[in-house]
Amino acid sequence: MKTKNIDLDTVIIGAGFAGIGMAIKLKENGHNSFLLLERSNEIGGTWRDNNYPGCACDIPSFLYSFSFELNPDWSNLCAPHVEILNYLKHCVKKYKLEDHLRKNKCVESVKFNSKMGKWEIKDSNGEIIIARMLLTAVGGLNEPLMPKIKGINNFKGESFHSSNWNHNYDLKNKRIAMIGTGASSVQIIPHIADQPKHMTVFQRTAPWISPRINTEIEDKSKQRFKKYPFYNRILREFIYWTLELRGMFKYKNSIAAKALKKESLDFLNKSVIDEKLKDKLTPDYEIGCKRILYSNLYYGAIQKDNVSLITENIKEIKENGIIDNNDVFHQLDAIIYGTGFKTGQFSHMFELEGINNKKLFDEWNINGGEAYYGMASNDMPNFLFLVGPNTGLSHTSIIHVMESQYNYALDYLKNLKNKPNSYLNLKESVFKNFNKKIQKRLKKMIWYTGGCQSWYISGENKKNVTIWPGTTISYRLKTRKIKVSDYDIISTNK
Repeated sequence: MKTKNIDLDTVIIGAGFAGIGMAIKLKENGHNSFLLLERSNEIGGTWRDNNYPGCACDIPSFLYSFSFELNPDWSNLCAPHVEILNYLKHCVKKYKLEDHLRKNKCVESVKFNSKMGKWEIKDSNGEIIIARMLLTAVGGLNEPLMPKIKGINNFKGESFHSSNWNHNYDLKNKRIAMIGTGASSVQIIPHIADQPKHMTVFQRTAPWISPRINTEIEDKSKQRFKKYPFYNRILREFIYWTLELRGMFKYKNSIAAKALKKESLDFLNKSVIDEKLKDKLTPDYEIGCKRILYSNLYYGAIQKDNVSLITENIKEIKENGIIDNNDVFHQLDAIIYGTGFKTGQFSHMFELEGINNKKLFDEWNINGGEAYYGMASNDMPNFLFLVGPNTGLSHTSIIHVMESQYNYALDYLKNLKNKPNSYLNLKESVFKNFNKKIQKRLKKMIWYTGGCQSWYISGENKKNVTIWPGTTISYRLKTRKIKVSDYDIISTNK
């Protein structure tokens, strides 16, 4: 039996960082007619799903948290995943979001009804929720990406993706493979390297790795943060401006890029003795072209006697191991895939249809994702993405972008309430001009000039659909309020 709820102003899809923060801001501003839908049985998004050994934030937690909900109790400068997940649970409880939260709500389709000027959201149970405004906070790190390798389904041993870690599998005295040396793998490898009989690490491209500053927060500091929150805010501001300046590595041969490159190369030379191994670990592209990783432990782990680094591509996976391109067979008991997520693919999320039969995710799968300030799209009225295309950051906390988007969404909703029998549709010319400009800016940046193939680039036209090309300050200023002239105001048939 289908149920309709026509009394909602707003629906948010996704109860990770972005969705929880948006829900808090709706409540704080007196907007209580909303639901927060979560497909899982628990909140947390990527911090719920990723619980592999060593999982932690590589951005200092004082900045990787809401500015309106400072946490004085972080155990480390860069907190482990369980603390971040507990922080989000704390936010849900403190701001009393439970009555607005619906777990196990897997959205199947979303369609705009132009006669009502509202969205019809259908879940996997056949229930239909109707809302005037729809906000999606599904994020880009929610669907594991499995590599296309010949014979991948033939392996008879244990295998799993880093985001679906099998904690019941004992790695001790096993022969295991780690495929990939990205952000997750660099955290995992040092925390499991002592357990297997042998670990073979398959590296496609060497990552740039900088030393990780991750000091333990002493109790006296925690007490000071509790008693005087001003100290917490000062530290947050210091971290913010430090990372913002480091972010200038986005331009090839900039002072920041040269300094970071020297720091990383010095760290590599200091950490690795064997020259052949050092050559394998030295990137052949400019720093920043791919995500810069932070670890004090990785280089030590990769040099252990029971660890091998293989830089040849994988030719085939057999029932009991892997054959590399040199036809060397690596016998294995388990394969762990640290191969990232479907960041440039969208069809796995839900069916999305606006006006004029626009199926946005179908278009994005071909052309790459595009949105106005990462939020709005033409022919998708009363609809905003949180952390959508070109709002990712390569140097600092994404929370800053989220909080900018909350301002925009609240002002959008305010304008809708002032126009009760209408909806707002972004003008196509505004949409196209905006994306043309940011792609022009991105062409001059490290992701195009740095000599790498990055997951930031996708679509048939090979566009950077991930990164915001400016500063977070500029983004905050440009998204403070909605510019009504960017939209066509369309009356509903009533």
